[in-house]
Amino acid sequence: STFRPCAAESLTMHLARPFLVSLALILLNACYVDAVEVCKVADLRLVTQTGEFFLAVTFLVMGVSTVGYVLLAFKAIHEKRKFHFALCFVTAIATFSYYAMLSGQGWLITPACRQMFYVRYIEWMATTPLLMLVLGMLAEADIAYILAVMGGSSMMIFGGLMATISSGHIKWLWFTISLGLFLALVFVMLRGFKAMVEQKHPAVLELYTKVSTLTAISWALYPAVFIFSEGTGDWSPNFEIMLLSVLDILSKVAFGYILLLNHEGLDRLVSGKGQVPLAPTADGHAGPGTLGVPMERSYA
Repeated sequence: STFRPCAAESLTMHLARPFLVSLALILLNACYVDAVEVCKVADLRLVTQTGEFFLAVTFLVMGVSTVGYVLLAFKAIHEKRKFHFALCFVTAIATFSYYAMLSGQGWLITPACRQMFYVRYIEWMATTPLLMLVLGMLAEADIAYILAVMGGSSMMIFGGLMATISSGHIKWLWFTISLGLFLALVFVMLRGFKAMVEQKHPAVLELYTKVSTLTAISWALYPAVFIFSEGTGDWSPNFEIMLLSVLDILSKVAFGYILLLNHEGLDRLVSGKGQVPLAPTADGHAGPGTLGVPMERSYA
């Protein structure tokens, strides 16, 4: 018969295909094993019963606080309930997050051989914008401004997550990006929103100052926890969980009750009597920019 090169080449490829596939699988398996077996079992730093205790306590605090916010909402007037609803979602989402961590879900091993609950970052990505929303509503800021700030807070958390699951200089690059966004948010809280609140009744300003200062201080401690836990590894996962639990309670629960129990500040805000009156016009009413309330009734 006549020799056909194309047929011979096809036969060779057909016979070699199983060998090539097997070789590829072996190489892929070797790469996978090298990627997974970064940490030896003895090197793993896992959460123990001490950490689980703080997870359980914080889960209960968040759950009870959620119920408390709902009960307070029933007693509040309609105009104030937007604050109750926003804070209720904050603690409810945190309750789900802590239940997941307490159940042993939503975690992975970082390149530093530490157990890290990534579900915490998923929760923060939802609750941090809600807290900024509450501050924006207190300042009665423009909705576009508030949405921009909420978006920036989500980006901050995303940067923190990427820093946690990265290693080397990439870790600190993500951390720097996240820290820069945090500083921008602090500027908005202490300067941008506050400049709007300074035009309102002193009771509203006092309330905003309390909650914004608490937020800025508590949020500033999160990067410190990251540096000494996920960053350098000096702090154990149990100690990290304890500190983050305390900070979560301060920034969510304490924040919420300080806000909702300050009846004078909220009442001034929602009643339309929160603006600082300007000089009266010829007709005896407040000048432009206020709510048109007569001077003698501005703080009634």
